[in-house]
Amino acid sequence: MAAATATSKVSPVVIGSGRMKSTTYIATKVTGPDKNNQYTSEIVQYDNAKGEGAKTIGTRDASGNITWNSNASGRTKLNESKFKKASNNQIESVQNDLAKTAQETAGVTQASGKKNQDNTNGNTDSTQARPTPTSRDASGSWSGSDTVTSPQPARNSYSQGLCYPIAMRQNLQDCIQIKVIKFMPRAMGGASLGDRPKGATIGSVFLPMPSAIQDGNKTEWGSGTMTPVQIAAAGATKDFLTGNAAAAAQGIQQTADEVGREGANVQEAMASMFTEQLTGAENILARTTGAVMNPNMELLFKGPSLRSFSFAWKMSPRDEKESIEIGKIIRMFKQSMAPQKTTEELFLKAPSIYDIEFRSKGGRNRFLPKIKSCALVDCAVNYTPDGSYMSYTNSSMVALEMSLSFQETEPIYNNDMSGSDSSIGY
Repeated sequence: MAAATATSKVSPVVIGSGRMKSTTYIATKVTGPDKNNQYTSEIVQYDNAKGEGAKTIGTRDASGNITWNSNASGRTKLNESKFKKASNNQIESVQNDLAKTAQETAGVTQASGKKNQDNTNGNTDSTQARPTPTSRDASGSWSGSDTVTSPQPARNSYSQGLCYPIAMRQNLQDCIQIKVIKFMPRAMGGASLGDRPKGATIGSVFLPMPSAIQDGNKTEWGSGTMTPVQIAAAGATKDFLTGNAAAAAQGIQQTADEVGREGANVQEAMASMFTEQLTGAENILARTTGAVMNPNMELLFKGPSLRSFSFAWKMSPRDEKESIEIGKIIRMFKQSMAPQKTTEELFLKAPSIYDIEFRSKGGRNRFLPKIKSCALVDCAVNYTPDGSYMSYTNSSMVALEMSLSFQETEPIYNNDMSGSDSSIGY
């Protein structure tokens, strides 16, 4: 059978930053399989995203190695890793167009430079399938089934100091630390709630700085109205209830004087009001005189708001140890955010909460916001962020993306921040 060809969509490769930033548009043309179920490819460069001005700048052998030709610029060759990564993704994107069997799929995978990947698709026979992996326990070991067959006590202890990537130097690199904190309820006393006791730290993780960091401090305001009739009635009632009868009488007299000066307008307003009450009609004063009762509208403070934060990380394990570390991180967030059943399952206890800190050189980064204790309201994991299923020989994903959405458990108050301007604050 003659070898087939498939060309990926054009995608950009960005090199450098600032004034030195440039964008190169490439696609990868894949050819195969040959008699050994292997594939070769060409990297094609274009003048723009529309695919104009095509020229081949390099070829890749069956193992994914790149050989540049004279059309490739020196800058392209110096940034080979970026072009190789983009080309890898492009090869994977045309896999379904070229590979029909497990052997052919393995050939495409090898051509993209990922040799330790398992591509068994469930339709192959038992000689091609990998052994079914067992589940990880809390320590990351493989220990058989993860199914709970009898009621278990709620878990309140996770790994401390988890880190991705494992090689990250926490004391030198900027990073984000997230601690899992045991939830503690507040006590009531008098007319107020006491401060929330600080729970024990039952897990923690260091992660690289997310690509998107932002906060939004909000306060609730809304319009409020009060007509002259309501103002007069409210003022007199308040004075009377506070024991100041003289002030109440003075307010009533002041209202009477103002009504006397308005004369005909008040008479017309009263007639319209009683007509509306008797007939059920609305807006008679506005229809007949073109006027309305002064609503004395103003913007009034309603209360504070709770802030939300969302972070996302794309994680690609470099070895088996790091794949297990990623698994522990995901497990910690998923399990600690879940509510806990009581012994008799009559009640549910609150999940754990989280302390989040942006760190720089071993301490808090004062140029990024402080965050109060948060609840984890959403944990989403995309196990195929590149659009296709890919796994290593230990069944861990080649890449995955974890997204976490937090919401603070308390609002931010002016009193929470000191009088110093030495940091961004909350």
